[in-house]
Order: sequence, then structure tokens, then C-alpha cells
Amino acid sequence: MTIMRKTFIPTLLLTAIAVIVMLPGCRSGNESMQRQFAFLDSLGVTLTDDLLLGDSLALPDIYCGDSKQKNKIPGTGLNRKQYEALLKPAGDRFANEMGLWQLLGVRDAGNGNTLAVYYTCDNVGYCVNLITYDAQGRVLDAINARELHMVWRVNLGDPDDNSAFTLDSYLAFDGNRVTLHRTMGRCLMDFDKDLKGTEQWQQEWEQDYIINNKGYFMLQQQRVTGQKGDVDYYSAMDIKSWDMLVCSMHDPGIMDTWNEFASQVDETYDPDYQYNPFPWDVAQLYQMNPQRFLRWISAPTNRGSRLLRYFKLPTEDRPALKQEIDRIEDADARQWLNAIVNSWDSQPLTKHL
Repeated sequence: MTIMRKTFIPTLLLTAIAVIVMLPGCRSGNESMQRQFAFLDSLGVTLTDDLLLGDSLALPDIYCGDSKQKNKIPGTGLNRKQYEALLKPAGDRFANEMGLWQLLGVRDAGNGNTLAVYYTCDNVGYCVNLITYDAQGRVLDAINARELHMVWRVNLGDPDDNSAFTLDSYLAFDGNRVTLHRTMGRCLMDFDKDLKGTEQWQQEWEQDYIINNKGYFMLQQQRVTGQKGDVDYYSAMDIKSWDMLVCSMHDPGIMDTWNEFASQVDETYDPDYQYNPFPWDVAQLYQMNPQRFLRWISAPTNRGSRLLRYFKLPTEDRPALKQEIDRIEDADARQWLNAIVNSWDSQPLTKHL
């Protein structure tokens, strides 16, 4: 009995001491987390456990072409004040006034920065935005990802056509790494019963990003991870071309990635194919960061780039383009860019070079 008492008392003391030692650390960890997300708390955004992102985030199911959205979207809705502070500073591509924005979750992005994921659906479609903030809640970078998880009819004008394109995706997180997992394909769909039928083809691929110390999404690689069936490469290229816009506003290396992708576009589409979506996507890439785009294509080493073949803006957008060109310091680059723009009305889109 005496031996048991001697053994038990020290054990109690050690346990009590361990708890006392651990408590300040626990408080410190919680306080650190509270400080990091303080800008959200100041806006009245309550962070429940459900809003703290884990290792993955499944994106909401969307059914385009039907009378109603079938699945309830998770997250917490933002009011006007929260929207104005958290999304609008990222720019027009990330602040759609038409939709009701919802916060899907947040997590530590490293270096005291925060990653937040938002969702909205409007009469145009839906999108998921990834935005990074500093400790004061200032926007550092943003990725706009539209229609990444949805099913839509191939032929919206024919209710008897059950062919559908399917997109399925989720985000995975590991420290400051974000991976977008995608599945795309075509199948038969019973829209009334919400059942997918025979798959005609399917392709899976991934995009990896690193969030650097500035809070920028730096694209690391894109890769096809699997496919089955006789893949419709025109359809797959259309989807990939759209997804190439899922990129940082600031990553300088993205221009090289786009130029490499233009080679795949050349191999897939006839240069005179009028439904090639790539020129529209290139215009969107320009709008994302005009100075990054113009400085890259006007650099002497890039003036023969494939990407330039697809760059052409409509007449109404050219006054703003001229202003962006005037901001470039190098006189030779300005002259070269103005010559390109002036040639647009006299030369076909693919004949600039």
C-alpha cells in the first residue's frame, strides 16, 4: 500500500505539472490563430470548425440547364460589408455583384498569410475563388475558377438529348501547397432522376500550386493522371483552355506556361477554325494583368511567340489597351505593341507574325 502511494503521488504531480506547462502553449497557439484570422472577426465573420479547411475540399455539385440547383451549398453567406472588404478588392473578375457569395473555408497559407475559398452562383454560371490575405486582411493574390464542378446538357435546345458533359473536382491542401483535381468527360444522363449513365469518355488531370511568401499562387505543374474511352480531344481542349485561366494574377511564369499550351492548341485546331475558344481565353489572360501580359509578349525574346497569334481585342477594348501600352517604359516595346494593334484590322487573327 505504501509503495502504491509513493508511485501514485509523483504520477499525479507530474501530470499536473505537464498540464500547467502545456496550458500556456495551448493558449499561445489559439491566440496565434485568432490573431491570424482577426481581420475576419473584425468583419463579423464567425469561424466555426466547419470553416477551417482540412486536407481537402469537395466542390459543390452544379447542374446547368435544369430548372433548379439540386444541392444545398455549404459555408456561410457574406453580407454587403463583408463582400466589399473581402472580395471586391481582388478586382472585377473576383467580385461578381450578381451572386450571393459564400465562404467555404479558410486555412493558414504560411508566412502569416491566410487562404480563403469562396463560392457564388449567378445567372451566368458559378465560380469558386481562392484568395490570399495578409495579416491585415489585404488581398495578396486571387484565382478565379469557374464551372469546375458541374453537369450540363450537350444540347440545351433539345430536352430529349440526354448527352451531358461532366466536370468533377476537389481541392487538396498540404501546407502551402494547393492541388486542383479534375475529372472531365461525356456521358448519358437521366436529369430527372439525377443519375449518370454510360460514360463515353473520361479524362482526369491535376494542377499544383505553391503559395509563396508573398501570398502568390505559383503554378508548379499540370498533368493528366488518367483517362478512359475514346477521348474527344476537341472537347477536352476546350475545357483545358478554359481551365488555363485558373491561375495567379501575379505569377510571372504563367506566361511561359500559356505559350507552351498554345503549341497544343496549334496541334488540335486548324488555324482558321472559327470556333477555336483560345483567342477569347488569351484576351481573358490579358485582362487578368495587362502589364504582365504586354511586357512579356513585347520582350525581344518573346516577339515570335505562338501566344501572340491568338491575341486580339475587340474595338471597344482598345482605348484601355492603348493606355496600358503607354505605361510601358521601353519606347521600342511601345512602338512594337502599337504596330501589332494597328495591324489587327488589316490582318487575320493568326497572321500577326
